[in-house]
Amino acid sequence: MKRSRELRPLSSEHHQALLVAFQLKKSLEGHPEAAGAPRDLPGLVSLVRRFEAQVFASHAAAEEALLGEHLSAADRNRLAAEHVELKGLVEHARTAAPGDQRAVLAAFADLLERHVRWEERELFPYAESHLDAASLAAIGAELERRLVLAGQGTRPARR
Repeated sequence: MKRSRELRPLSSEHHQALLVAFQLKKSLEGHPEAAGAPRDLPGLVSLVRRFEAQVFASHAAAEEALLGEHLSAADRNRLAAEHVELKGLVEHARTAAPGDQRAVLAAFADLLERHVRWEERELFPYAESHLDAASLAAIGAELERRLVLAGQGTRPARR
C-alpha cells in the first residue's frame, strides 16, 4: 500500500510487526520455515518481549498521542484498547505457565496482525485523506523525532 511520507515510519514498524506475527504463527504451528523465529516457547516469549520493548511501546504511544486527536471516538478507543490488550498479552506470555504460553502467543500474533491490517487499511488512509498538509507534516516531523532519530541505535535506518 502506498503510504504518505509522513506516516511511513509507522508503516515501516508495521512491517516489523507483521514479521513477528508471521514468525510466531509459523513457529507455533511447527512449520520447518519460521523465518528465523525460535522454536521453543521461552525463545518465542523473548522475541515478543524484545519486539514490545524495542518497537511496540514507543510505536503505540506515538500513534495514540499524534493520531488519536484526529480520530473518531470509536477509532481512538479501539486503537488504545488494542494497544492495551497487546501489552497485556506480552505480560501474560511472560508470566503464564508453559501450558498456557502457546495460546497466549497465538492470541498475540492474531491480534497484532489484525490490528496492523486495520491501521494500514482503514486508519491511515482516513488520516491521509482527512488531515490537512500542515497537520500531516507536523505529525511526520514528530514521528521522525520520536521513532526514527530516537531509535537509531536499535532500529534499522528508514529510507
